[in-house]
Amino acid sequence: MDERTVFVEGVLPNFESLGASIKKVLLKSTNNLEWLSKGDLVLLKPALNSPNPYPSTTHPLSVKVVKELLTERGAEVVVGDQSGLKDVLHDSSGVIHGKTQDNYIKSGMGTIEDRFISFESEGWEEGFIHHQSEHTTSWPKGFYVTRWIKEADHIINLPRLSTHSQAGVTLGFKNMVGILRDDSRMDFHANGPFNNFIKNETHGSNLKSMDDGSDTFIEKIVEINDAIKEKLRTTLFVATKAQTTFGPNTNSLKIGKLEIGKAHVVELKPGLVFASNDPVSTESFAIAILKELRKNLPSLLRLSSGLLLFSNSNVTKLNETPIKDMIFIRHAIDIGLGEMPTQLLYNNVPESLKECLKKYI
Repeated sequence: MDERTVFVEGVLPNFESLGASIKKVLLKSTNNLEWLSKGDLVLLKPALNSPNPYPSTTHPLSVKVVKELLTERGAEVVVGDQSGLKDVLHDSSGVIHGKTQDNYIKSGMGTIEDRFISFESEGWEEGFIHHQSEHTTSWPKGFYVTRWIKEADHIINLPRLSTHSQAGVTLGFKNMVGILRDDSRMDFHANGPFNNFIKNETHGSNLKSMDDGSDTFIEKIVEINDAIKEKLRTTLFVATKAQTTFGPNTNSLKIGKLEIGKAHVVELKPGLVFASNDPVSTESFAIAILKELRKNLPSLLRLSSGLLLFSNSNVTKLNETPIKDMIFIRHAIDIGLGEMPTQLLYNNVPESLKECLKKYI
């Protein structure tokens, strides 16, 4: 199998068809789980930044189908994440508020019976390990990731398809922010836009925010993925819906009942399930879909998004920058995470959509 192949399945809007498509794409992108041995520990990393339901977070069926298939094949499966600072706050004194497992249940992603690990519950020192390599030069002191990266034999990335008010997009690479300890989250956010909002979310903690002046917000996000490179087996998206403005949550800012920057949700027709064992290939295809969806944004939505986020070039340049020139993709290639796709293998996808997406890849 060419490691730069993206497998794409068009799906009908019913759970039976969607579940079958997830299973099919998972098996294709992993060459029938060729790397899996009985008893192996597999970590599923969904996007669980908040308690908001899909598409602000990962599609519940994505987690369910992948988990069940791996279990049938003899794997030990763990689902794990740590939600964003607004919903879960953790410092060296312990967990200040929130629990990621609660968000897992509230979002509809799973139930209390599932084996779910809230990374923040593992302890500040004992729950996280330090990572630094020649490929993480944007992090002069390295960063801290959940110990489950070391414990797992294999990792499967299960993001959602969404724009992001700070990073421009939140896809496969950005999903790995959830493996960071909160002091490391503060380190990369300090380089990014609207960091005052992030600092406000940490009131009551001993977390510090110090901008190192390197302007490497996106590079730092990409380099987190160096920590999982050797164990990542596939990145799989379920995209029956997508957020095409703001994000990652249903709104950018909530003051009481007032919601500012509400994410615009688009239903894809057909819905798409796609995956690749090359994370750069998957990321590139996901960005292509977002570019095509954003091309058809209603003018009022385009205007309101532009007015609120006009100072953030990560968002304003999303439509115009070629995928191969985007920092997410260029830097990922530079540090050896993967390459642009050489092949897109479609099933049940209209020719018109294939032609539209071909323009971007």
